[in-house]
Amino acid sequence: MTFETEFYAGRRNMPLAVFIHGMGMNAKVWSNPHDARILGGKYPLRVLLGGIDEMRTSFMDLRDIGFSVLSWKQRRPAGPMNTAVAELKDLIYEYRNHIRDGIILVGHSRGGLIARKYLEERNEFIRGFITIATPHHGTTMAKWAAHISPIASLLNQLLGEPHKKDIRSVLKRILGFLSSEGLKELLPDAKFYSGLKDVKHQGVRYISIGGTSPDILKINSIPMSDFIIKAIPERLIPEELREGYGDGLVSASSSVLPYADMHYDFHVNHVRILFDRQVRECIINAF
Repeated sequence: MTFETEFYAGRRNMPLAVFIHGMGMNAKVWSNPHDARILGGKYPLRVLLGGIDEMRTSFMDLRDIGFSVLSWKQRRPAGPMNTAVAELKDLIYEYRNHIRDGIILVGHSRGGLIARKYLEERNEFIRGFITIATPHHGTTMAKWAAHISPIASLLNQLLGEPHKKDIRSVLKRILGFLSSEGLKELLPDAKFYSGLKDVKHQGVRYISIGGTSPDILKINSIPMSDFIIKAIPERLIPEELREGYGDGLVSASSSVLPYADMHYDFHVNHVRILFDRQVRECIINAF
């Protein structure tokens, strides 16, 4: 199987770090985020990052200290989980000659679950596993589709005629994302979670990282979470959208890997967490 990959060979005595992107993303989010696009390729990733000064990731950090680093573009980034798991298995086999001092798996969002499913089968080369903003206990975001219409109506009232076309376009793409089969697999009561059979393996270091700032998308400097909070009854507002409790897509409590050796929370949103200096330093220091 041929993959669209991002790969750099490191020093012979260093591990291979395999980076797994989340839904709606691709390999460039790790290796070249300036060129990464979201919402069907319509917008640059930077729209989710606010005034960030440095778009640098752990992929770049580990590459620069001598790790071999590898990521790939999932063929169906919003498709069934098992499809991506099979790709990860084939990818690691394809790059087996670069495994000289073990493998570190790093997964963002759904990417962490792809790695968990992969690790149900013991791989003797795995020495570390890091999940970043991964919904280990599910996310309620797939239920948002029913609330898109009132949100669209509210945005039209607040932003006025000049912005309506762009807002409708954004919301249409968000609706497609929220209605995807891949996201439905991430609901807390989805079969994927009840079917997980992964266990903690001896000799592997497990770390999970979560975010607590829900301001993932802003329109005219107004956080999208503010619009949603105004459109949804307070009793229905999920932890994912509550300041201090979620990163806009995943709650901090859900981001905790059940058998993690260490867990860390940072006040960043679901995408900014990839570029935050403290998060990156945490990953570098883990190994």
